[in-house]
Amino acid sequence: MLTVLMATYNGAGTLPQVLRAYMGLRPPAGGWRLVIADNGSTDATAQVIAAFRGRLPLSSVYVARRGRSPALNGAVEHALRLGGDGGELFVFGDDDAMPAHDWLCRLQDCARAHPGYALFGGAIVPAWRERPADWLLRLTPVGLTWGITSPDLRDAPIYPGLVWGANMAIRRRIFEAGARYDESIGPQGANYAMGSETRLNLEMHAAGNPSWFCPQARVAHIIRAPQVRRAWILRRAMLFGRGQCRLATLAPSVELLGVPRWMLGRYVRDSLGAVRAWLRRDRADLFLRHWERAWLRGFFHEAWRGRRKRLPRIVISSYSGELGGMELRMAHEAKVLGENGYDSVLALRRFPGFTAWVQGLRAQHLQVRVYEPPLFLEHWAWRRWNWLRARVTGAWRLRRLRPDLVHVAFCWTSYGASILWLARQCRLPAVISVHNAFPLEAFSAWQRPRLQEAFRTVKGVYAVSPSALRHFLDLYRDMLAPETRLAVIPNGVDTDTFIVSPERGIQARKQLGLPPDALVLGCVARLSAQKRPQALLALFARLAPQFPRLYLVLVGTGPLEAMLRLQVQQTGLQDRVVFAGFRQRVELLMPAFDLHVLLSKNEGFGIATIEAMACGVPAVGTDVPGTRDILHDSAGGLLLPLDDEHAACTAVAQLLMDAPRRARMGRLAREETVQRYSMPRLERQLRAFYAGLV
Repeated sequence: MLTVLMATYNGAGTLPQVLRAYMGLRPPAGGWRLVIADNGSTDATAQVIAAFRGRLPLSSVYVARRGRSPALNGAVEHALRLGGDGGELFVFGDDDAMPAHDWLCRLQDCARAHPGYALFGGAIVPAWRERPADWLLRLTPVGLTWGITSPDLRDAPIYPGLVWGANMAIRRRIFEAGARYDESIGPQGANYAMGSETRLNLEMHAAGNPSWFCPQARVAHIIRAPQVRRAWILRRAMLFGRGQCRLATLAPSVELLGVPRWMLGRYVRDSLGAVRAWLRRDRADLFLRHWERAWLRGFFHEAWRGRRKRLPRIVISSYSGELGGMELRMAHEAKVLGENGYDSVLALRRFPGFTAWVQGLRAQHLQVRVYEPPLFLEHWAWRRWNWLRARVTGAWRLRRLRPDLVHVAFCWTSYGASILWLARQCRLPAVISVHNAFPLEAFSAWQRPRLQEAFRTVKGVYAVSPSALRHFLDLYRDMLAPETRLAVIPNGVDTDTFIVSPERGIQARKQLGLPPDALVLGCVARLSAQKRPQALLALFARLAPQFPRLYLVLVGTGPLEAMLRLQVQQTGLQDRVVFAGFRQRVELLMPAFDLHVLLSKNEGFGIATIEAMACGVPAVGTDVPGTRDILHDSAGGLLLPLDDEHAACTAVAQLLMDAPRRARMGRLAREETVQRYSMPRLERQLRAFYAGLV
């Protein structure tokens, strides 16, 4: 099944001709369907769609928000609800692009012939309503201006920026993973920045999804008479320049007034060249000079508009005492915010390994500051002195960071609430992210009034799981304002990095010294009391006599490591237990596991669980908040009772004996992870959460 998606706005002039061409399409294997997004048309577009509904496999969706990108995103959402498998093609057309009769068959054949490719472009030839003058056609960049691609291009891999929106196909799995058109780019009225499909295609390419060009798949683009006029072409060049600015990544060292210095010099040279061309009556050179200046003006306009408007700054602060999942999540959040119109700064306390980690973040162009305010919420002897110091030095240092919003990763009372209280002193709005479940403890006479004061600044709270949010609200609900924004935004996993890879599994087993036919229990976690690695060793010791080929791999370090090594020696299983230590790239080890087992006594979320699932490894975890949120309805995982060792041992043993069941669970685990926890989905949720808070 192929799904064709099209956006239209007041397309009644060309849409009937296009849909009649669709009626002549040769059906591809498995059939096809058409989804049209009506972008709030005010002409007879709705009537045209209704007239063809019975003659084509057509469904439509009304998208009120103006813009081609919002309309296509609406069409994508509608198509995803219709169902299909990840290999299916989403084929994009235009309301002024008439397909050849074998268009869909050609794209389908190309996609089947090249399974490693995700984006396919086809040829776009012109259907002139009025042919432009020969000299104008010769000088105009036809691709940028009219979206024309030559059928003479080779049937071969292609740069994704050369695939145009009127004739391209993308595998459904890309959109299931969360990819969407950037709604700030693309046609949306008279003034806009071109390049919505270019951004989407480049992002796909950067994520490891290459492009292929299929010249046999053709559409004819209707080009109306006003679109061949000189003024229209030059305006198009200006819109292209605006889009180029949006897509550009520029080094500050070569900028002047927000744009590269060479561009300013080029504009001056083109202006002088235009004068010379006018004096010489050189029409061709004059047009080229005007075109160059038009796209440069578009670039300057976009750059200077962004320069005049200071981006809202969000200061993100977190501290758990070590480098863990919460710190990694905050760093990713800072990156996402930076890519979505915010100036994000990580303000952190030092911890072991801090310097090396920060160097890596700064290499990714993330802003990091050391911020260590006095903490005063706990029952320390010096809490009153720290409170006074915080009012003076802590608040002053927070103001120096120039935040418009403070984000606190709320670990426990001492750190999180101290930062919130300082934000209140600085009259700054704040948001909270909750990464773990908190024990229900009564607040002291010292804590409660300061907590109540601190929470007056909170505009929004999100948690990484429903359980974490419930625990947080049980503690702090009465301190939050009724209008406080609440959300659940789970941790995400890079499903392009964490993949199903038998090759990685074989290599990892060799590296770890494991036999190729071994049964492997793996656990990626800190060796700390919360993760209960001693319970996992006990479980392994009970299973080892029953499964002679069973091995245990512990990935991570922590305060319990020495005790665990001694426990292994006492059981005589040192040859079957591997302490792999801390690994930066756990995605290279996880495919070696047959099961990932996490026996935590509590979890906020458990990111290692979804990382394992993304690698096609069934996940086993204790039935505690956080882990339960991931696995309670999962076909790719299994929950174990926390306090029943016998039942847990029996359940794991049954899985170890049933290889087909494990294979099925691994496949479903991967599908669930892509659907629920992909990075694009996380990023969309973060954008929605922050919208309007600053």
